[in-house]
Amino acid sequence: MYKELDDLLAKAREGDTKSTQLIIEKLNPLIISSIRRYYNKIMDYDDLIQEGRLVVLECIKDYDESKGVYFLGYVKIKLKFLYLNKHKEKITLSLNTSIGEDEDQELIDVLESEDGEILEEILKTEELEEIRYALASLTERQREVIIYFYFEGYSIPEIAKRMGVTYRTIVNTKTNALEKMKRQMTAR
Repeated sequence: MYKELDDLLAKAREGDTKSTQLIIEKLNPLIISSIRRYYNKIMDYDDLIQEGRLVVLECIKDYDESKGVYFLGYVKIKLKFLYLNKHKEKITLSLNTSIGEDEDQELIDVLESEDGEILEEILKTEELEEIRYALASLTERQREVIIYFYFEGYSIPEIAKRMGVTYRTIVNTKTNALEKMKRQMTAR
């Protein structure tokens, strides 16, 4: 199948629309299986298939065989991330959305907490979620150092003694962990 796809790819890149259509037809089962594996929302199936086909067209245009990756592998990865990213997309709802039959009330009015600080509570929850996500990306040693230092209040010399390593090792581990967390939080 790789050889056949490579031949079709070469023709498609030269502008042969029939070869492009054949590639899309041959990869249609891959598109469908990618949707099932990474997204699995039946109601959007037709749109998702079309988006998958567009990704295949982009792959035909962007594929670089000099990278040492088979075309099919390249397409699989692109489809995987297309549907994983679609799955992660969240529906956002403005707190100023009008609700109720008369639409004279806003969502923020209904959600207000007893002390009236719902926005602060939402922000705290989001920040905690981001911190948890960033902590999960760390190695076990980095996570331990961050937890000991920031959450349990140990000093760097105390952490070094506890973990049986040098002061400098803890400083480097903490610095690397903070940089990694920063990258994770800004990438999100």
